[in-house]
Amino acid sequence: MLTERTSELARLSESLADCERGRGRVVLIGGALATGKTALLDALGDLVGERATLLRAVGSRAERELRLGVVAQLLVGAEPVVRDRVARLAESPLDPRSLEEVGALLLESGGERPVVLAVDDVHFADPESQQALLYLRRRIASARVLLVLTEWERPNLARESSHAELARQPDHRIDLGPLTAAGVAEMLGVEDVCATTAFDISGGNPFLIKALLEDGRVVGPHFRRAVLDCLTRRDADFFAVAEGVAVLGDSASPALVGELLAMTARSVRPVLDALNAAGLLRDHRLRHPDVLLESLAPADAARLHARAAELLHRRGAPAVEIARHLTAAGAVPGSWAMRPLRFAAEQSLVDDPELAVGCLELALNASEDDGERVELRAALVRAAWRINPAIAARHLGSLADRRDLCWRDAVPVARLRLWQGDPGAAGELLRGTRAHDGEPHPRAAAELRIAAEWIHGRSLDVEPLTSGDASWQTTAGLVRSWTRESPGEVLRAAEHVLQSCAGEVLPEAASAAVLALDHAGHVERSRHWCDALTAQARRQGATTARALIGAVRADMSWRRGDLIAAEAHAREALRLLHPQTWGVLVGLPLATLILVNSALGRHDTAAELLTRPVPDEMAATTFGIRHLHATGRHHLTSGRTLAALDAFERIAARMRSGDPAIPTTIPWRGDLAQTYLLLGRRREARELVAEQLAGSSGGVRIRAITLRVLASCSEPRQRVAALREAIQLLERCGDRLELARALADLSQAHSELGQLRNARLVLRKADQMAKACQADVLSHRLRDALDAARPEPAPTPAGTPLLSEAERKVAELAARGQTNREIGRRLYITVSTVEQHLTRVYRKLNVRKRTELPAELSRLHDDTDGQIPTPVRGFAPVRSDEQR
Repeated sequence: MLTERTSELARLSESLADCERGRGRVVLIGGALATGKTALLDALGDLVGERATLLRAVGSRAERELRLGVVAQLLVGAEPVVRDRVARLAESPLDPRSLEEVGALLLESGGERPVVLAVDDVHFADPESQQALLYLRRRIASARVLLVLTEWERPNLARESSHAELARQPDHRIDLGPLTAAGVAEMLGVEDVCATTAFDISGGNPFLIKALLEDGRVVGPHFRRAVLDCLTRRDADFFAVAEGVAVLGDSASPALVGELLAMTARSVRPVLDALNAAGLLRDHRLRHPDVLLESLAPADAARLHARAAELLHRRGAPAVEIARHLTAAGAVPGSWAMRPLRFAAEQSLVDDPELAVGCLELALNASEDDGERVELRAALVRAAWRINPAIAARHLGSLADRRDLCWRDAVPVARLRLWQGDPGAAGELLRGTRAHDGEPHPRAAAELRIAAEWIHGRSLDVEPLTSGDASWQTTAGLVRSWTRESPGEVLRAAEHVLQSCAGEVLPEAASAAVLALDHAGHVERSRHWCDALTAQARRQGATTARALIGAVRADMSWRRGDLIAAEAHAREALRLLHPQTWGVLVGLPLATLILVNSALGRHDTAAELLTRPVPDEMAATTFGIRHLHATGRHHLTSGRTLAALDAFERIAARMRSGDPAIPTTIPWRGDLAQTYLLLGRRREARELVAEQLAGSSGGVRIRAITLRVLASCSEPRQRVAALREAIQLLERCGDRLELARALADLSQAHSELGQLRNARLVLRKADQMAKACQADVLSHRLRDALDAARPEPAPTPAGTPLLSEAERKVAELAARGQTNREIGRRLYITVSTVEQHLTRVYRKLNVRKRTELPAELSRLHDDTDGQIPTPVRGFAPVRSDEQR
């Protein structure tokens, strides 16, 4: 059943019934493009069935010169003698006698049954066939004949004379239009919301809805092809007008489309009305202009866009509108185009940097003035950096060596030099600019200084960036305030930067401000600004800023122990900007990824990340320190202690070099001390811990991590106090991963003091915290420790194994001479868990040292009575330094 065509089918059925009663009828079906006229004729065939003889034909523009071609189609099933007669009649002009003969042939084709003649697209029928049908129409009033014709609706255009006479005053006129939203829902069999979307896409055009259904209710290849088919089936000017509307977009009007295509507005307007009636247009705007634009040959598209730009320029259209056509054309058709290109680049720099880059590249290629080319190249660096620093670097050119730039042009060049890891060149450029252009703008100078110190410490000479504005000069010291651990100063300076972030701002300065807030304990403010900056970057299409804020989010998530979020943000940052595009700043997201994968036990992934190439210049930056720290952590967690020692000692040398502008945000002393402990250098570890705790740098999180390392250097009773303080600090700063580690250490300390109930309670909390971080490796080790920390079971009955499976594995490896640390790595458990298992084994087997284990284990395998040896009185637990 046709959708929303019930009344139309009823009219056809009524006309067929009249035909059967000997009252001939003419039905004319009209409507817009592809609104279902042919489908209605198909339904007519179902109505006719065996009640009458149905003869069908289709008019075609290509066959209009074929005399009596439509009549021949109607009689295609007749006897050969009839078809031959039609062919002979077509050889000469038709006179009244010939027309009478053709009419008789058509009427007789039905034999004793009524005849239904259905002609689709009658406006394309050849003139001779139209004359024959018109002759027949005048004589069917009392005949059993039904004549059903379809024509395209084309308002305000006169029909040809024979067509007009044929279509005049039919017995029934059926006008088809697009479906309603309810009809679309019925046709697609979907809910209202989906139907509304489909209606908006198709305009209710049944032909397009069918194509949409073939594409799975999305705009796909079938739908795109259907749009083009709708336009190419009509007159040639239909497609041309649609192309003109697509090119002009919101500027399209009958007059402008006509001028673009060298047509009159009077001839364009009816085509627009017809396209609108078919649902292809909405308020004289194409629903899918991209389909038309993609179908244009490149040369035609360039020609139309260049012509559109010129027409809009004459009419005083906005520069951005003109520039879009110029960039689409890829050419500057005249000197008049330079001004709108430059104006558009300036206006779209913030909200549409891609358009700004396109405008400036086009203007640069067309410019022949050296001074203008310098200005354009500097503007290009400024605009291109927002979407891709690599593009900005390609346009740096001769700007890198100039000393006569204004501050507006010099700042983006200096910033690019910072990204490339060349603070010396940036400083030289800034000194030359100050000498040439005077004092910088206070805000720009402050933001650039913050960015420079965040990336390079004090490697950049900031003297040229001083200004007379005391407020901005104070703000410019943000990184120094951060390193001095001054939360109040950090808050004031960071908020000053961030509240100025509307418009063109340095995302490096904004990122540094967010991280400074976070490290200073203003967590909610840092999260608020992260959200605000991300939303602004998305809105403005600023890919570089979006990637940078993503890397900051990853770092913040890592320090909260949210490993999965940290990994997602870091990977998204590296997806938005290719690693090579990041320059020296690649160390920020890459270091986070390495730390996360090391913590998750994905050592192969972390090792692969370490093999990725990074700029040599990164080593001298603050992000080089971050990357080196992540390298050390990976070596430490994967058992390469000496490699970790090398990485951490290199960090120590850099941090002790005395650069006051490097934020102390990584726990390098704690990591180095932990490495010393693993190598048995306890005195050096304690000295490092004392050095960290004596100072005030690093913040709450680093102090907590340092206290945990201090506990490892201390006796059990002293260890408990240090760990409790560390846990309180970690709960304050919210680092769940470090909190899980500290709780695990506290549980071990309670266990060594014989406080087994406390040990189990704390260990259970540590396990929950590790699961919350999704740190599976740590969680598995903690669960093993939980098993080991359970109370001793009652003596096992006969036939039950003396040693548990975990105890047996540990005992066998210990009997082979492996150290506690080697056993832990082999079984993926902590050293303390190994010690607890061995304590139980020694007690059950009644032995005091490892050398007795082989014999006892051999005896145990041969012993089948399951008797438990009597424990040795005064037995002491296994210490962590045994058999190291």
